[in-house]
Amino acid sequence: MFELKVREEEKDGFIYKIMQMDLGDKKEEIYIKLPISEKEYLTDMYDPYVVFNIFKMMSIGGDCYIRGKVSKSLLDNLEMFVNCWKIWLPNKCKDIRIIADEEIDEPVKLNNDAIMCFSGGLDSVTTLYRHYKGLAGRNNRNIKKALVVSGGREPISTIKEMQEIRSKRIETMINDIGVDLIYVDHNLYETETIFWNLETFLPTYIGLMMLYQDVYNNLIIASDQFINYKSMSFKHRGSNPVTNKLLQSNRFRLITDGEFITRVDKINTIKKWNIGLYNLLACDAPLMDNNKSCGVCHKCLFTKLDFKFSDVDVDLNLLYDNPSTNLDEYEIIGDNHIFYEEILYYDKYNKKILDEETRLKIKDLIEENRNPRYRAKISELENANKELSKRINELEESAKDIAKKIPIKKWRESFKAKFKVRSDQIRSDQIRSDQIRSDQIR
Repeated sequence: MFELKVREEEKDGFIYKIMQMDLGDKKEEIYIKLPISEKEYLTDMYDPYVVFNIFKMMSIGGDCYIRGKVSKSLLDNLEMFVNCWKIWLPNKCKDIRIIADEEIDEPVKLNNDAIMCFSGGLDSVTTLYRHYKGLAGRNNRNIKKALVVSGGREPISTIKEMQEIRSKRIETMINDIGVDLIYVDHNLYETETIFWNLETFLPTYIGLMMLYQDVYNNLIIASDQFINYKSMSFKHRGSNPVTNKLLQSNRFRLITDGEFITRVDKINTIKKWNIGLYNLLACDAPLMDNNKSCGVCHKCLFTKLDFKFSDVDVDLNLLYDNPSTNLDEYEIIGDNHIFYEEILYYDKYNKKILDEETRLKIKDLIEENRNPRYRAKISELENANKELSKRINELEESAKDIAKKIPIKKWRESFKAKFKVRSDQIRSDQIRSDQIRSDQIR
């Protein structure tokens, strides 16, 4: 059982949209906190709250009662959204039936104005710049407002210092473009969940943007995945090209921007916007005392490579506390292998940027982290090669000893020549065999 009601409160210059949820065995309240100046923009529809809580509903299952107005077209799409996630996460997502007090099915003429969520990372910075400069083709929109969402599933107190430092950079970029910047907070972190944040973050962000659906008919989310099949991950990725399109109604259009370009392309896109380049927040850690990114977290590691292989002439020493891009120092990349796949794709299909040694190192790095058996196979192959090389060396030494005992020089030289031909053939066969086995593993 699930029942959702929403009430509104105003306090200390802020407006609170408070979602009251009856979960059957317990009750929860989640608030969304915005500046009071935003009140006039906010919809009275329940659409945003349904999307915001869609994973909560799936975790409970059954009938879900919504005590307000909901767009019929949204409910139609959410039925498919739920069916998809039931397949991807069958142990977490249950079947639901959303029952609204009133379903609205009114056609809406959509305007060209847009709202987006902005984190200051490469994806959102590129999206903002693309639409500002008219680089997004027929999907280009007039971005009027950018939401900075605090917290995620972490208490705002734990990231307060980080947020204060990052806010300066965010405000510098937003002010340069001339977009209205709004900070949004919520207490989602106070509720229990069986899901990872990576699975559920997108409906959270889209739900927040949907509060503005009556004014801004285009909701833009910056894609964090390149759509190449090797760079895609579905099972635990809340943002993906399959279900993203199911989180919209006929009252707005959802645009997932940047899913057709790699991170190297994105850096090349903003290469002339120095304010964007030098205020980029592509780091999982707080900025260092020197106001630089750490250079050692997962995000820094692959972003440094993106910079290195881009057309941008930038000194990484100015951006990173540890500017090294030595691939020998890269070890565990985990699920982030998809971002390294982007580099290989760019090199193969867009522009040759890698030498053979670097390409193989990146490929090996991907396989070591994607296939746990890979490292063992490579180690086994290397040990076999060492043993074979050792045996060949021993045979060569034995052949030299035998040759010394041959009394006639002509016969002795003939023996040495024939043995060398055979030895060289064995080494050649070894190298060829190594290459074949390496290619099979890769």
